[in-house]
Amino acid sequence: MVPVRYTFWQLLVSPATFFDERPPAETLPIAAGLVVLYALALVGGILLVGSMLAGAIDATVTMDNPDRPPEGICEQHPDDPNSILGENCDEPETIERDAGALVREAVYDYLWVALVGPFVPWIVGGVVLYAAGRFMGGTPSFPGTLALAGWAALPEFLRLAAGLVGLRVALADVTITEPERGVAVLEAAMAPVEPVLLAVFLVTAGWQWYLLTGGLTREADISRGAAAIGVAVPLGMFTLLSIA
Repeated sequence: MVPVRYTFWQLLVSPATFFDERPPAETLPIAAGLVVLYALALVGGILLVGSMLAGAIDATVTMDNPDRPPEGICEQHPDDPNSILGENCDEPETIERDAGALVREAVYDYLWVALVGPFVPWIVGGVVLYAAGRFMGGTPSFPGTLALAGWAALPEFLRLAAGLVGLRVALADVTITEPERGVAVLEAAMAPVEPVLLAVFLVTAGWQWYLLTGGLTREADISRGAAAIGVAVPLGMFTLLSIA
């Protein structure tokens, strides 16, 4: 049995050889598991982002009291013991909330996006790779191209880790005391690390191109040049749109 460390290294340095010995379609369960693992990592990353942002905010905001009925109801039923509509009208109209806690709560609303999000580009990527292989004169199978799209999630771990580290570094000495200026302060804090994050983004895209080119060469039975073009066009468009 080939050691896992060796096979992983082979995937990194020579994807074509890796998939030559292991047809992409046969690796679909592993690729699917990789997408699931990335979705879970993305959820954890979103939670960590919420925690870092909340920790950088030292301010309170005034907001409507959710426990108090609307003003119109309180005007019609002030202190009416026989009406449940006027209940809690003696509560204050506004309350003070910790802005950091509000940010953390807002992040929770996006967890389902992080959990479901990776599966959309996975399916779309499988379809695009299948079409690219066909267009370049190859004979790919959809399970095979779907597996390749799943393997493309591997470089995304690098992008995710770089983003989290970059945000942590940017917020190291930042304290947001005015919530209304929070976005401007965050943009200014992120400016020094953005070139590094852009470089990591491009490295990630290049790694995906290299991996998918080697995989599509074997899956679609086409030349490396044809596979490189078939992968570069859609991946390049996605990369440019993401940067923009």
